[in-house]
Amino acid sequence: MSAESMRPEAAPEALDLEEVEPAGLRGIVSIVVTLLVFAALYAYPLFEGISNLVALPGFYASLGIGGAVPWWLLIVGVAAPVVLYAAALLLGRRRELFARALILAVGLAASNALTLSVIQWAAAVQPALK
Repeated sequence: MSAESMRPEAAPEALDLEEVEPAGLRGIVSIVVTLLVFAALYAYPLFEGISNLVALPGFYASLGIGGAVPWWLLIVGVAAPVVLYAAALLLGRRRELFARALILAVGLAASNALTLSVIQWAAAVQPALK
């Protein structure tokens, strides 16, 4: 054996257990959390916005105030969950799973808060019934 083969640089490096984990499994978990779990959670405020957009004009028409439909609030109620989900995905890309999930959770909280605010605002601007 030569002296060069005994040097630490020539010795094989110890394997770290984190490096042994397959990258494919990490990608699958990331996809499941990002796309399936949070997409399903963001679907509820989107469903609420769409149902308000469909039902509220008919309800206002049945009350005789069909011209007072707050269309801009209904459009915000539909667009906000989609825009916030897309923004959270863009902000969370190339980040670790926990950071991405945290960003998506903050976007989900903002989406739900905005949905509730839109409902409250629609009730506040509704004209008084005679």
